[in-house]
Amino acid sequence: MSSTPPRAHALEVRNLSCSFSGLQAVRDLSLTLEPGSFVGLIGPNGAGKTTLLECISGHNRKYAGRVFLEGMETTKWPPHKIGGMGVIRTFQVARPFAKLTILSNLMTGPRHQKGEALIPAILGNWHAEQREHLRVAWSWLQRFELEAAGDSYGGQLSGGQERLAELSRAMMAEPTMLLLDEPFAGVSPVNRMRLAEYLKKVSRERSLTVLMVEHRLEFIERLCSRVVVMAEGGIIADGQMSEVKQDKRVLEAYLGVV
Repeated sequence: MSSTPPRAHALEVRNLSCSFSGLQAVRDLSLTLEPGSFVGLIGPNGAGKTTLLECISGHNRKYAGRVFLEGMETTKWPPHKIGGMGVIRTFQVARPFAKLTILSNLMTGPRHQKGEALIPAILGNWHAEQREHLRVAWSWLQRFELEAAGDSYGGQLSGGQERLAELSRAMMAEPTMLLLDEPFAGVSPVNRMRLAEYLKKVSRERSLTVLMVEHRLEFIERLCSRVVVMAEGGIIADGQMSEVKQDKRVLEAYLGVV
């Protein structure tokens, strides 16, 4: 009787190290994420959290170690190739295209669009696909209550609207994994709660794997079933929030308590 092979990790990082001008940002770090998990990544400033996301997403390829996505080695792949696998990263500062409307911003999100290739663009057989993308884009704007801003330019949005537009654009790519870098930064308290609920609902509906860097621990507790704590480039704790809050190393390194 044959047995079902084990499902690959959504993400596996093996012995990753990265330095800048002699500063060791990440040191010999190993990490695995299971498919569909929502994991918080916390730690003091300078712990190496953003650098880790950059290496996973291909925005930094000057590192040692190995990275695997869904069992496939993606070590030092460029961002567009990793993004093509459905791994979508957001940044500490939301980056809408300021001179495009919000609707047009969302239309840049889908992967492998037919109109991006020369022959389909010439033959014109991309129109049906584009109409479907437009329909999906409007549905995301409606879901995030941004439809009234659909014709506004990216440079005209508030911080909260930028974050919601950024998440909408990410979802247009039909991601399998989201790498979120401080998604609540610059967002008003009311919009933070809305964004948290949207993230929670969307991640469950789509069975997304999420790795989220965030300093506001209330959102880590609200959204994450697992918390990884970094300090000085390495992992010092890994578990549920109730567990890591009691860890002496976390209290010392992250909360400044000895």
